Order: sequence, then structure tokens, then C-alpha cells
Amino acid sequence: MKHTSTLLLTCILYFTASSQPWKFTSQYGLGSPQQQMGSNIQAAHSLQIGGLYQLPGNLDNFSVGIETGLGLYAHKRVDQTFKFDANTSTVVPVNYNSNVFNVNLQTRYNIVDEDRFPIVPYINAKAGLYNFYSNITIEDPNDPDGCKPLDRKNLINDKTLYWSAGAGVQINPDNLSKRKNDSRVRIDIAANIIRGGKLDYINTKNLMDATSMPEPGAKSLNATFINAGTQQIHEHSIAQVYTSHLRMMEFRAGVSVLLGCKKNSH
Repeated sequence: MKHTSTLLLTCILYFTASSQPWKFTSQYGLGSPQQQMGSNIQAAHSLQIGGLYQLPGNLDNFSVGIETGLGLYAHKRVDQTFKFDANTSTVVPVNYNSNVFNVNLQTRYNIVDEDRFPIVPYINAKAGLYNFYSNITIEDPNDPDGCKPLDRKNLINDKTLYWSAGAGVQINPDNLSKRKNDSRVRIDIAANIIRGGKLDYINTKNLMDATSMPEPGAKSLNATFINAGTQQIHEHSIAQVYTSHLRMMEFRAGVSVLLGCKKNSH
């Protein structure tokens, strides 16, 4: 992920000197899970950064580029009660930190000339890779006679190819207010649908105590524990894993900044 962000920044700096306009984009994204995924996880909050290069000549309403984003859809601490015999149980704090990462190639088409209109509607399409991953950290319980974890960390990580399509508006605040400051900053608002293949992810919307029965369709994610008194090793369920297709509705708000030379007005 670090190398992807470095490559993106390098590309943006390289094309900044180009004679064609090059835009840096930065947006807050709210990804609302849909269908089966919507029953299992909360909305994903992310920061998306990217670059768009305006094509020359008669294609100057088209832009192509790259984008990457990093976000969070769950950060919780749950006290799990683990029973290791008929009469004894231990309360163990478990921390859940669930994230999303995406990288894509994107294209945008401005419906009107952005040099002539203060509000420019556009459509866009993207294709790339989406990654869901969760870190589950098991704390040491404050119970010297109880059940202690041997696996303190557990990671679930899955990826899928995806595509996205949507529409938005780009607003030039200077032209809208009839000021002549020649600002390079644009307000950007958009909505997109996201569709991808199957993913494994933990259910963070309805995290339950380990003593609860697993929901239909869920797979148990287990961790190894040891009985401090008998030294017996056993497993407890610490999360439920679901598999479903990537289905999200995404809302974006942010800014784009013109880095290259502006095109000549018609």
C-alpha cells in the first residue's frame, strides 16, 4: 500500500509540468454497504486521493488517471465471555479494527466545457482492486486462574477486483461568485455504485459474545487459548466470518486542484 501511494505521488509530480492540465483530487468517501453486505458491516469512511490527466485535442473533455483510498469500517472493543468448563468462565477483552483499501484506474468525461461553466456535471468509470482486512487483538484477561490466549493477534484479509460507475459535479467557486481570482481549486461532489467479486470479512455490525450461537451462513474465526490451571489447550470463537459479493453505494465530497497549465479558452 505504501508503494502504491508513492507511485501515485510520483506520477502526479511528473505530469505537473505537462502542457495539458493535470488535476490532483482529494475526497472523503462514505461507502454504504448494500444487499447482504449491508446486513453485516457498517458504512466505510475513507480518504481517496488521485490524479486525472486531461487528454489533448478534441478529447479534452476526457480525463484518465489513477486513484487510491484507505478507510475504516469498524473499530470496537468487546468483552467476550469464554467458558472453558461447565462452571468456569473468563471475560477477555477483544479489539476489532477493520479497514478497507482500494486502488483503481479511472476515467472522467465532462458533459460541458469546464472553462465556460462554473458548474460542470460529469460521469466517471473506474476499475481496480478492493481489499477488506481486519486486525483482531486479544488482550490478556485479568484472571490468573482463568483462560489465557495463545493467539493474541488474528488477521483476516481478502481482496477482489471491482468496477465503479457514477456521476458528479465540479464547481468553480470563483466563477460562481463572479470573482476573478483565477483559482485552481474546484469543489467536487459525486455518487458511485461499486460492484465486485466475493469477499470474506468479519461481521462487525452485530458483534456478539462468544457464547452466542453463530448466525446462519457464518463461519467461525477461532483463536487458541490455554487453561491456566490444567494447561489444557482449546479454541474459542472470536468472530464470525461472512462471504458475499462487494456491493456498495458511495458518496464523495472533496476538492480537485489544477496542477498543469490551463487549456486555452475557445
